[in-house]
Order: sequence, then structure tokens, then C-alpha cells
Amino acid sequence: MEEIVYHTNYQLEDSYWWFVARNRLVKKVFGKICNISKGETILDAGCGTGGFAKVMSENYKVYCLDTSALALGYCKKRGLTNLVNSTLGNFKSDGLNIKAVLMLDVVEHIEDDREVGSQFYNLLADGGYFVATVPAFQWMWSGHDNLHMHYRRYNRKNFNELLVNCGFSIEYSSYFNTLLFPVAFAVRMIEKIFRLKKNRTGVDVVPGFINETLKNIFGFESVILPGCRFPFGLSILTIARKI
Repeated sequence: MEEIVYHTNYQLEDSYWWFVARNRLVKKVFGKICNISKGETILDAGCGTGGFAKVMSENYKVYCLDTSALALGYCKKRGLTNLVNSTLGNFKSDGLNIKAVLMLDVVEHIEDDREVGSQFYNLLADGGYFVATVPAFQWMWSGHDNLHMHYRRYNRKNFNELLVNCGFSIEYSSYFNTLLFPVAFAVRMIEKIFRLKKNRTGVDVVPGFINETLKNIFGFESVILPGCRFPFGLSILTIARKI
């Protein structure tokens, strides 16, 4: 990602509606689906500025992995200590009993997703979990994807097939950020029709009351999930298990 995205993410990750609601939702589904005791070791691969790693560090020993020294510098500012500047393929996991690998909005940044799938499979302990979020639907491609240097967007079927082909079983999978999908679809269409450019920060800052409204709408999905599975949405959440 461009450096300005890291700066913006660090400034907004604790308050911006999308980050707050996504992190809350993933943490809840993780706790419901993954049978992992408190204090166990998990790896946040592609941790960025550490917003979600900080949330998970309340219950687990979190290792933060990223190829960006800038991102890891922000993780350090959050008080996170197990910081590794490395690719997933070069990460030395000797002596670590990794019970879960987290990749939130990361896999779409990697050209060879099958290869990285094999890498996180090999890092996990037997029975360990892989937890990922990815953007949904290639036809929803926009300037946001270009700015964040994505290679692709997924649908639930082809993302889950990727994981199954790497040796995982799918424990849970659903689209999410569904309630705001009609609004996002309209915005994407307007951007395409009028060829509007995405701002270079990657985040559309909104007034406080709109931020709270969007946070509450998106956040309501954490009440519903994982009790059901949404048939569409802006993103996909999948939890797979090493078998």
C-alpha cells in the first residue's frame, strides 16, 4: 500500500466506522467458532498498523507480521511487542505453537494466493485456524482497489475453494458489510460513470454523526453473525481449519 494509507489507518483505526465495526464483528465470530484458549499464540499476518492485533492481544499472545517497517512502527506505538518484519514465507516459527493465522484484508494484495495459502497452512499447528477477510465481487472493483494495490476481489465460492485446495476444511464462511451494500453499490456506480478518482488516503472521512450512524448499521451485523450467513456483502469472512 502507499505510505499515506498507513498514516491514515493509524490515525483513524480506533474511531472510523469501518475499522471499528469490522474488528468487532471478526473478534466475535472468532470467539464463537475458534476453540482457542486465552493466552495461546496467534499470528496476525499483514497486520498493518496493528488495530486488530491490539484488540486480540487482550486475550491472546499476538505476533504481528508485516513487510512494512512503517506499519510495524505504528504497532509499536500501540504497545504491541512481538513484531516481525518479514514475508510469510520467510517467517521463522520455530518453537511457536501457532493456533491461528489472521489475514484481514491481506490475501487480495498477494499475487500468488495459492502459494501463500500453502505457507500459512504450514505455519499452523494441527487443528489450527485460518481467519481471513477479503473484498467481495470482482464487478465491484473501484479506485479503492487500485489505491490499495489489490490483485483481485473474491466471491465466497472461489475463496473457499482456494482454502480447501490448500488442505483446509471450512468451519464458517459468510459475506458481511451487507446492510450498507446498496449504498456502496450506488457510490461505486457513480464513481465509474463520472470517472471520479478516489482520494489518496484510501478513507472517505465523514462527519461525526454520519460516522456513528454507519458504525451502528455495520456494527449491527455482529449481533446477527455468526448465527447466520449473508448471501452477499462488500466483504467475505471465512474461518478454515487445518486438517
